Amino acid sequence: MIYLDNNATTQPSPRVVEAMLPYLNECYFNPSSSTAAFTGADAPRRAAAGAIAKLVNAEEPDCFSFTSGATESNNWIFSSITKSFKTGTVLISAVEHASVSEPAIELARRGFKVIEIPVDQRGLLHLDALHDALGEETVLVSIMAANNETGVLQPLPEIGSIIRKRSPAALFHTDATQAIGKVKVDLQGDWPDVDLASFSAHKFHGPKGIGGLYIRPGIELLPLLLGGGQEEGRRSGTLNTPGLAGLAVAATDWNPVSTESIANLRDQLELELKTHFPGAQIHSAGVRRLPNTSCFSLTGAVGEELAATLATQGIIVGTGSACASGAMRPPKTLLAMNVDYEVARAALRVSLSAATNIEQVREFLRQLADALSTQSMLKRVQAVHRS
Repeated sequence: MIYLDNNATTQPSPRVVEAMLPYLNECYFNPSSSTAAFTGADAPRRAAAGAIAKLVNAEEPDCFSFTSGATESNNWIFSSITKSFKTGTVLISAVEHASVSEPAIELARRGFKVIEIPVDQRGLLHLDALHDALGEETVLVSIMAANNETGVLQPLPEIGSIIRKRSPAALFHTDATQAIGKVKVDLQGDWPDVDLASFSAHKFHGPKGIGGLYIRPGIELLPLLLGGGQEEGRRSGTLNTPGLAGLAVAATDWNPVSTESIANLRDQLELELKTHFPGAQIHSAGVRRLPNTSCFSLTGAVGEELAATLATQGIIVGTGSACASGAMRPPKTLLAMNVDYEVARAALRVSLSAATNIEQVREFLRQLADALSTQSMLKRVQAVHRS
């Protein structure tokens, strides 16, 4: 199998798996019990907090509360807003993940004013629109750091500066799920105005089911989960000790050098893509993107059908998101960028990892050509039958 969907999830590294095993079959004890210091069950949490704090240059390990992942962390923030304020204005971007946009919709049902800030045709937030939407009544601004579909990196330093000038009391949250472990993140240097940042370990070769929330010192959130008092009362529930052990290793092993090589491979992919398919449209190619991500459309194709055909050949890529009925829709982000519906419908997303090589990329392009031919042939047959 050639796996090119690393923005969806990544393979845990061998070192991550190895680190988890002792806490599955030997040191399986409760990390919150009074004997944890004697059994060593409390060690993974300390290791994970220290490793992630170093990775993102946080003030201290105590800035992190661990959750099941970014979806829980995002929901926690919106739940806290509901409990802390009777009303107010919440701003999100038009391209947020559903774990932000759907809790925002729930806030709107409860009487909060929710404003979606649009993006331009490149996928970047309209900073003027953000500036105009901010005010004294703004209680929360949630803008993703990196887009899961196009890879676009939002200018968080500029966004934070605007928020602080216009709404100094507002909380600034970023869903950093696609950024942490893929690009350099510096919470004290580059993102000094970010109050809250969500992440998931499985996006950077850690295990599924573990992630967390960075909470800048001085910020208080009301808990989402009650009934145990873990995480200093912020998040009740027995900690995922094996997951924390894996997270600690994944955060420690991040290497900026591999990021550069992945970016070079992505650029080579796009160069050969344009050579083989001159009509290919690469979305957001002119702005800062995640080094591993390429989202493109092939005129006249149907992205979901192409992805399915490629999967039968052992090649896994990303495309649109499934809705509740199981039907497919074009990537939300592309529609928000005013990409033509048929062009958006033709989109595929390739997201690489350090394990991806040029031979795999070229095999993908060969199979893509075959899949396009198959799709074109089926359309001609269907047209004959209709006539």
